[in-house]
Amino acid sequence: MRSKKYIRLFLAVLFSILLLIPARPLPVQAANQNPTPEEISRIFDQVALEEKVPAEILKAIAFKESGWRQWNSSGNVVTGGSGSRPYLGIMQIGVYDPSDSETINHLKTDIAYNIAYGAEVLKSKWNMTPTIGDGDPGKLENWYFAIWAYNSWSITNNPNTAAASGRVAYQDKILKLIATDYYEGLTDPVSITPVSKSLLPAGTLPSKNSVWKTPEPVHYAGYTLGLPMISRSQNNLLLSTVKRISGIDRIDTAVKIAYEGWPYGCETVVIARSDAFADALAGVSLAKQNHAPILLTSKDQLDQRVEVALTVLKPLKVIILGGETALSSRVENRLKEVVSWTEDFERIAGQDRYETAALIASHFPEGSGVAVATGSNFPDALGIASAAAAKGYPLLLTAKDSLPQATAELLQTLKPSELYIAGGEGAVSAGVAGSITGIAGLSADKVRRFAGNNRYNTSLTVVQSLYPDAQKIYLATGEGFPDALAGAALAANTDAPLLLIPTEGPAAGSDTEKYFQSISPDVELVVFGGKSVISDNAIIRIKYQMVKI
Repeated sequence: MRSKKYIRLFLAVLFSILLLIPARPLPVQAANQNPTPEEISRIFDQVALEEKVPAEILKAIAFKESGWRQWNSSGNVVTGGSGSRPYLGIMQIGVYDPSDSETINHLKTDIAYNIAYGAEVLKSKWNMTPTIGDGDPGKLENWYFAIWAYNSWSITNNPNTAAASGRVAYQDKILKLIATDYYEGLTDPVSITPVSKSLLPAGTLPSKNSVWKTPEPVHYAGYTLGLPMISRSQNNLLLSTVKRISGIDRIDTAVKIAYEGWPYGCETVVIARSDAFADALAGVSLAKQNHAPILLTSKDQLDQRVEVALTVLKPLKVIILGGETALSSRVENRLKEVVSWTEDFERIAGQDRYETAALIASHFPEGSGVAVATGSNFPDALGIASAAAAKGYPLLLTAKDSLPQATAELLQTLKPSELYIAGGEGAVSAGVAGSITGIAGLSADKVRRFAGNNRYNTSLTVVQSLYPDAQKIYLATGEGFPDALAGAALAANTDAPLLLIPTEGPAAGSDTEKYFQSISPDVELVVFGGKSVISDNAIIRIKYQMVKI
């Protein structure tokens, strides 16, 4: 009993002490508080993607209407106008049923709902006004009449009528706003071309019966790139994380790649023709074997920039790929004059591309693995070349439906331990693949075919299969061979994958896009070639997918 008494006494004292301690209020999130501008910008971007309405236009309308505010400093919804149907929220929505309390409540309390509703209103104006050009909503210029109608589809917003009374029409105000950096760091200026005033007589409305051409120059909405519109500062930040190795043309780019990969010179260089891939395709493995860069030049004259590069790199050996129909004797003689400190020159030349590749492969030891690709085109060969070279495998070439004699003989001599086949049966038929396997004397488990439904998927299959944990990825265009050829030598020498992509980046929803979404944002990207080869937009799209802004 005494113990219970003491317990009750202890609890009473403890309770008294707690009453004397001032309570610290819990932090409370203010009701109806505007999100940060960055969060609001992201909402606009998401709505733009979902509704296919340009974020550039939605953001500017909202800034003009409300200054990007859903609620005022007192926590009340921002309103405009008067009467039974005031304009509500960030988009100043005035098109709703005054008796629909549920919708009105959403418009007042949910900023994302208000923005999405505003996008729907703008789309309805798009549908009710005359079509501009081909009616592509991705073209910003085609929205001129819809922006006009968002405010009022009346002659008040005819630009000539407005000018006569000393005003600027609503849609022209929006376009002028979009052309400025009105929200620094979150908006990027775009100079949308308006419909010419000369086509809009004062006191009239544009007719649906008239043909309205899209004003030029044309500008495209950010969502057409497969990503939200992001600001110039965000663009620059993403671009700054990606190294681009490029020159003014393919020859200059190859020189720049050599300087990047071999800053202290090299013992060997490989010289290939700049405008024909046939003899050069198999050169990547040879370059890797000799720890050499690949330099490109024209058929009949050694490019002066290559001459300078040779004096900088100071090679002790020069390997020329292809016969004199590929690189003339004049080029060879000039090489000997420029690299006068050595007499070690080698020309590897067969009767055709298949024999040249076989002669290159003969430099590799018996039992090496081998990669095989079509000699009819370059993408599959380049897709596999750097990966094979990194493993010390030469590249052999074949025709689609027949195995060249030079390739067959080399397979018999080399007795490869493993076989890679690049491309599907449209590139290397099942019959040829079977012949290669039989001649090489390999079991099925020693043969791997890397195939996709196009050159980019084939390249991706190689990267995913052979470099599952890549920390650096080199990117090259799949539309031309020179940058990828010279770049493949650097990729192989650094044991990093080379991935082929389109000029404007992976298509939306493609396997390559999904790959970039899946890898770490810490993976280093290096681009071979200038902006006309792989655009800045392509890099931004890829980095956006990786960092998941």
